[in-house]
Amino acid sequence: MPSVHISAGIQGIGTGNPGYSLTAEKNWMRDAGSFNFFAGIGYRSNTKLLSPVGGFKYSPDGRFNIGVQYDEINTDPFATMNVGNFVFGGYLIDFKRPAYMVGTRF
Repeated sequence: MPSVHISAGIQGIGTGNPGYSLTAEKNWMRDAGSFNFFAGIGYRSNTKLLSPVGGFKYSPDGRFNIGVQYDEINTDPFATMNVGNFVFGGYLIDFKRPAYMVGTRF
């Protein structure tokens, strides 16, 4: 059964990504780590654009993750590290422009 996630973020006015998303996620645990697939809908508050969002990620140990996210405008590879309830990482906006990511889960 997939889990449902709601997120809010300020990912930078320059990227057009401040906004909200609602996604369903499914994890598959394997000996080599976990694989996660997510899909849903995102809303860009600065452009008032509603669009699909989706992607996948792989974690060898539950702490480090690599993946790709697609948001109908850009395809962004990313790498993150979980430290408690915090997430730190970076991504390449449309495989071109580097950006950083900081978040929390609660």
